[in-house]
Amino acid sequence: MNNHVNAAGYPAPSAGYATGYPAYPPPQPIPPYYAPRTPAIPQPVNYAALVEPVFTDHLLRHKGAKVVIMTTAGKVEGVLSGVVVDHVQLTIGDNKALHIRLAEVVYFEGVPF
Repeated sequence: MNNHVNAAGYPAPSAGYATGYPAYPPPQPIPPYYAPRTPAIPQPVNYAALVEPVFTDHLLRHKGAKVVIMTTAGKVEGVLSGVVVDHVQLTIGDNKALHIRLAEVVYFEGVPF
C-alpha cells in the first residue's frame, strides 16, 4: 500500500496513477455533440406588406412623370420610374435612383389627371 499523502491531505490512490495526482483521473475533453443531419426541405416564405390600393393606383397613374414625393425625411423630386407593392423608384438625374418605402411616403405632388 502506498502511504504517500498528496497536497490536499488525501492518500494517493493505490495503483494506476502517478504520485501527485488527486484521487481521481484528470478531466478528459468531452467530444462535441453533433445532431444527426437531416436534408433541408425548402419552406414556403411569407412576406407581409401593408398595401393601400387606392394610393398605389394614384402613384401608378403618374408613372413616367415628374413628381415630388414628401417623405418622413423630407421632399425629393424626380421621375417616378417604378411602383411596386412596398416601394417606389424615383429617378433623379441620369444615373441615380431612389427606392422609397411606401410606409415612409406622406404625400406626392404631380399633375392632375
